[in-house]
Amino acid sequence: MNRGYAGFYKGFYLRSSYEYAYAVYLDQFNISWSFETQIFEVNGKIYKPDFLFYDKNGKLEKIVEIKSRNKKEIELAKEKLNYIAVQYQVTTELFSYKELLKIYEDMPVSLNSVIEHWINSDNTSIHKGVSGSLNAHYGLKHSEETKKRIGEHTKKLWNGDTPAKKKMIEGLRKSGLSQKGKIKTEREKRYCALCYDEFIVMVTSKQSYCCQHCSGQSAIRIATEAYVESRTTVHRNIKQYIIYWTNENSEIVLLTPFNKINSTIKPLTDEIYSRFGVKDMRVISKAVFGEDKGRKELLRFMKKLCSENVC
Repeated sequence: MNRGYAGFYKGFYLRSSYEYAYAVYLDQFNISWSFETQIFEVNGKIYKPDFLFYDKNGKLEKIVEIKSRNKKEIELAKEKLNYIAVQYQVTTELFSYKELLKIYEDMPVSLNSVIEHWINSDNTSIHKGVSGSLNAHYGLKHSEETKKRIGEHTKKLWNGDTPAKKKMIEGLRKSGLSQKGKIKTEREKRYCALCYDEFIVMVTSKQSYCCQHCSGQSAIRIATEAYVESRTTVHRNIKQYIIYWTNENSEIVLLTPFNKINSTIKPLTDEIYSRFGVKDMRVISKAVFGEDKGRKELLRFMKKLCSENVC
């Protein structure tokens, strides 16, 4: 079953179908419960357990944590619950799929049917990392004592030759920082090659544009200019080859009637396609005249070349 579906139930934002199933079980037997209403510090870290149960005087009596069937997550949760049980003198318990199946033996509905109902509900969706008040750590802050312990632990890591230190150094290197607050590589001001806006970049960078938009526009312009230049060169070469071919086949050109153009110029167009990759007569005509004037005008041009003894 997919336990990653989250949604609201009785005003609480539940992050899994297992949490929903446990809440339904509690309601079936009229057991008062609260969800993520208290935080604890466990080994210097903030911990917010799932279900909390209070007596009539508001004193915390029991904590229940709901976990998936992931063995590693279960072991970590047990360690935290054991710590809380000793430090805060509170009863703790952990529920996963196996434990939920056990308590649902006394329920009028099956565990799987309750989970299916939660998954198929219009009020739930696949749970992803959420921000704001729906995040379990929203508004939480470390105590001064915890901050001090974190600082001391970090100093120990920096003073030793540990894998953790290597990871921290690598992270700082990738972020461009040699250490907190200091810039590793010198920066400089540059002006965008397209819009001339000012931007700051590392001196070792080859960046010439202030943003992706300018870079893209410049690339389009360069590509267009290259295409136009290439097309102009091809057109010029096609025209020169037509003049050359006409010179070599002047008798055929002069004797060709205007109603039998295709058979005459087919060897020419085939050769143009072989040499320049162009077989569209409109493009060939444009290469000669600058615009498409058709086959007859092309033949007339070729006859004129021969008549003027150009060929």
